Amino acid sequence: MDKLLVILRKPPYGMINAAEAVRHAGGASGGGYRATLYLMDGGVYAAKKNQDAGDTGFSSIGEDLEMLSDEMEIYADKHSLNEYDLKEDDLIGGVKIDTGEVLRQALKDSQAVMIF
Repeated sequence: MDKLLVILRKPPYGMINAAEAVRHAGGASGGGYRATLYLMDGGVYAAKKNQDAGDTGFSSIGEDLEMLSDEMEIYADKHSLNEYDLKEDDLIGGVKIDTGEVLRQALKDSQAVMIF
């Protein structure tokens, strides 16, 4: 089975990056790929519980991520969580914390990498 690594580095609102990352990872997972979604930098906010998109014009993607966590692996970078003052309890269910080892291995093992 082919593996796809999708890295989300941008916060979830203000740009389409987060929505596109989730869409591509979910589509790949449904299309027979083993997809991994890796959240780092501002992308860790995509996994924050109780998101409120406010008047940004964007829909919250937290619930979508939580549903997709049954179909694919979703990781949040520990360093980024610390940088943005987020704790594991702040995150939706199904998101695992990584210190970098999972990312290194996924970069080696994946046939394709998409960065948003």
